[in-house]
Amino acid sequence: MTTDYNGIAAEYRRAKLHPWRQHIEMFMLSELVGDLSGMRVLDLACGEGFHTRMLRYRGAAQVMGVDISAAMVALANEQESKRPLGIDYIRCDVRELALAKQFDLVFASYLLNYAESADDLSLMCQVVADHLKPGGRFIGINSNPDYSGELLSMRPYGFTRDPAPTEEGMPFSYRFFLPGDQMVAITNYHLSRQTHEQAFKQAGLTELQWLEVQVSPAAQADYLPGYWDAFIQYKPVVCFQSHRIS
Repeated sequence: MTTDYNGIAAEYRRAKLHPWRQHIEMFMLSELVGDLSGMRVLDLACGEGFHTRMLRYRGAAQVMGVDISAAMVALANEQESKRPLGIDYIRCDVRELALAKQFDLVFASYLLNYAESADDLSLMCQVVADHLKPGGRFIGINSNPDYSGELLSMRPYGFTRDPAPTEEGMPFSYRFFLPGDQMVAITNYHLSRQTHEQAFKQAGLTELQWLEVQVSPAAQADYLPGYWDAFIQYKPVVCFQSHRIS
C-alpha cells in the first residue's frame, strides 16, 4: 500500500502550494532550523526539493537531498539546473542509506510516517543517528500520531486526513485537492507517540521535543479571524527536534 510517488510527483509538488504549507509548515520549520551558516545538512525524503532549497537559503554550506522516488529526484534536479544552488540529490531508500559521512543537521519532512512498524521506525532512526555528528540535531515535520480531527476537518485547507487509527502500523490516507478538480492521495502509517519516543531513544537520539502548531504572523493578519482555528485545534501534523548523544 506504499505510495508510489513516481506516478504523482508533479501533482504532489502542486499540493505544496496550499497556503498552510507556507504559513504553518514552512514557517515552523524555518523557525526551528535557524541559522545554518557553514553547516552540512542532510535532507531525507526530500521530494522535489521544496525544503532542501530552504535549507540552502538558510546558509548551509553543503546540502544533500535523498528520496526514494526517481521522479521526485528528477524534479529536484530540474530545479537545480534552472537555479543552481550546489545541492546534490540522490535516489535511495532511506532505510538503505550509508553515505560514510556525517552531518551537523539531519532534516526529515514526512519521512517517519512511512514506517510500517516499530522495527521499521527504529531502522529509520538508526540511519539518522548514523549520519549525524555527535551533538548534531535531527529535526522535521511528521503526521501527528495524536491527530484528533474527523475526515473533513482539514477540508478548508485543501486536504483531508483520515481519523487517526487505533492500532499500530495501520494505514491511513491524505487526499490533497488541486485546481481543475484533481486530487492526489498518499498513504501513511500510524505509530504512537510512545513508539516514536522509544525508537529515538534506541538510536541514541535524545531530548526529543514535540512542537505545537504555530501560524505565521502574516497569515494571522491576512486571513479572517478563526480561519486557522481547526488546524490549530486538531493538529494534523507536528514538528519535532532531537539531538544525537555526544
